[in-house]
Amino acid sequence: SLLLKAGDSMMNLIVNSIRNDLVSSHNDAHTSLALTSIANVSGIELMRALHVEVQRVLVSPNATPAVRKKAALCLLRLVRQLPDSIASAEFAPHIATLLQDRHLGVLTSTMSLLIGLASKHPAEYMGMIPYVVHILQALALKKQAPPDYMYYRTPSPWL
Repeated sequence: SLLLKAGDSMMNLIVNSIRNDLVSSHNDAHTSLALTSIANVSGIELMRALHVEVQRVLVSPNATPAVRKKAALCLLRLVRQLPDSIASAEFAPHIATLLQDRHLGVLTSTMSLLIGLASKHPAEYMGMIPYVVHILQALALKKQAPPDYMYYRTPSPWL
């Protein structure tokens, strides 16, 4: 545990270390720990400095589903703390791409992120309604879900 003030020089070192783990690390454990530390350390300075890198990790085609899931939840935390940190009009197409992911863990965390973003800027995310309806139709009517996401023969009721 470490106590820091907003303008402390140690904070710059921490931000640079976390940024390095997000941007240049090809190890999922390092990236996941960096995302977890951003979400759990509630420093506004840290969030402002790293929200762009978190968005890049989320939309990266090279990221594994576990990392994308953590990035979506980290970004949700950032949206709750700094609602205007994401340019909604530019980020909506990325959300649409993430909603087409086949991994239900990524899909669940993206839906949580979409709810958080749409609650702040509803007009920008109206175009996501067809994607959400298609997902719910596939889960509820067609019962298309892996066995891990079945709960008493109901596919992913938490989505």
